[in-house]
Amino acid sequence: MKRPQFVFRPNLRDPAQRRAWQLLQSQSPGERSAYLAACILKASDQAAAQEGLRTMLREELGKIQVTAAPAEPKPKKAVPKATLDFFSALQQDEQ
Repeated sequence: MKRPQFVFRPNLRDPAQRRAWQLLQSQSPGERSAYLAACILKASDQAAAQEGLRTMLREELGKIQVTAAPAEPKPKKAVPKATLDFFSALQQDEQ
């Protein structure tokens, strides 16, 4: 059986592909296939874990009912004595 082959031709104008190429070049030639396999498996495992987490969160958040807390009444401000005296004086003038 012939061994499968994969060719990676990165677009070095793309920052992500340029970085991937640099990381791949930092591996020794004999380790590059193992490095690529490990990266692919890790990405796949992370994607599966993220999807599992999203599913769990959707289920748990679906059980929660959110209600607004009743608004606290604003404390009434005391009317200053000078204001009360002013209104008192107005009422006395009318009489």
